[in-house]
Formats: sequence, structure tokens, C-alpha cells
Amino acid sequence: MAIRHDVVTHAFTIDFIRIKARQLCRRSDVSRSDHDEMQQEMLLYLWKKAHLFDPSRGNIEAFVTTAINSWVGMQLRRMERLKRRGEAAALSLERTSIENEGDVTSLGSVLTGADRDRRTGATSPDPVESHDLQDALDHALGHLTTRERALLAYVADHGVSAAARKQSVSRRQIYNALTRMRSRFEDAGLGAA
Repeated sequence: MAIRHDVVTHAFTIDFIRIKARQLCRRSDVSRSDHDEMQQEMLLYLWKKAHLFDPSRGNIEAFVTTAINSWVGMQLRRMERLKRRGEAAALSLERTSIENEGDVTSLGSVLTGADRDRRTGATSPDPVESHDLQDALDHALGHLTTRERALLAYVADHGVSAAARKQSVSRRQIYNALTRMRSRFEDAGLGAA
């Protein structure tokens, strides 16, 4: 019983389940209101499977990742079956006509970015904040050398290991260079708040 409790209450478990529920709620066929219910279902599934965890064969993180990914796969297959049975009919935004201010128009033409944001839980960027963010980014990039900018771009495209191989240095040296650059971004107002 103690192992079950350890698996379900582990900090990694809580974070991983929250992230997986959030990812599922981004799908168009899942409502954001299902987020808490999905978290509870994942925890229940994990509780039922936790007796299979053997600390001598692996760590909690690997067990939780495998179990929750298995639950997600089963959930997605169940949702696809429901769709195929016709219980969840698809709705075309362009072919569905509605009356809007006395005119008949397609549903897609009356939906706005705010509707999309409400559905996905996103927020449209504030133009002033976007401008300030771009200014801060330009300021930080302006304080990097040409070599640092090239390294940053290469790491973004190919990863730390590839950058280390290309420059014939250790990954630790690349991480140290990135840490030095990160401080310049933080000085410009970017980074962890």
C-alpha cells in the first residue's frame, strides 16, 4: 500500500498528469471543462496499476510515464470509436449556415479570434506587450556577440550535443555559454519571473 501511495503522490506524477490533461484538452474534440475529470481518471488508473511498480526494476518516473501514456492511448482510441459510431458528429464551420443580424452566413465567418481563444484557453497577445517583448528581445540580442548569436541559433536548430560536436567542445562548455547568455536575457527583462 505504501508503494501505491508513493507512486500516486510523487511530485513527478502530479506534474505529469496535469500536463497530459492540459495536452488532451487542447484537442478540438475535448472540452477544457474535462481537465479536472481527466486528471482524476488518470490518478485512478495509476492507483489501480501502482501495485505493478517494482522499485528494483525501474524508477517511479518511468513507471508513471508508461502507465499514463497507456491511459492516454486508450482514451484517444475510445474517443475515436465514439466518433466513428456517429455519437459525436463533426460540424463544418463553412457548411453550417446560421442567421447573423438578418443575413444567412456560415458559422465560420462569425467566429472570431476571441472565440478560438476561449475554446483553446489561449489569450491573444496584447499589442503593447508584444511590442515591449520584441524591444526586450532586440536589446538582449544586441548585447550578444556574433559568435554567441550563431551558437544560440545552432543550439535552437540542432541541440546542445550537435553544437558541442561541431565546435569540438564538451556539452558542459555549451551549457556554460548558454548560462552566460541567459543572464543577458534576464537583464533585459526576459526569463523567469
